[in-house]
Amino acid sequence: MSKQEKGIFVTIRFWTDFTKEDGTLGIIPKQAWAAGSMYVRASEVHGIKAGNPVMFNNLEEFMVKLDQLLRQHGVTLVIRDEEGNYVPRLGKSYPKWTWTGIETI
Repeated sequence: MSKQEKGIFVTIRFWTDFTKEDGTLGIIPKQAWAAGSMYVRASEVHGIKAGNPVMFNNLEEFMVKLDQLLRQHGVTLVIRDEEGNYVPRLGKSYPKWTWTGIETI
């Protein structure tokens, strides 16, 4: 089994269509909107089936949408604490949170 088959892959796409000075759509090399879509690649090893992409409109909501995407596929991202225990950090087993669009300082 290769490393590629063992991983869980999330593809992120940023929109790159811009209106040029002549009114036509085109791209500006190495520039993209801070918005786009993301999806999880199907994986037999992890029992993940292909699903619909999740759209994000700005970078402020990116993590909320990533959490939504992971939950759709039953994926949990974890870290290890000081005692060596696995601690959920995002996805299925992590407490659900939502982005309100209101920044508090």
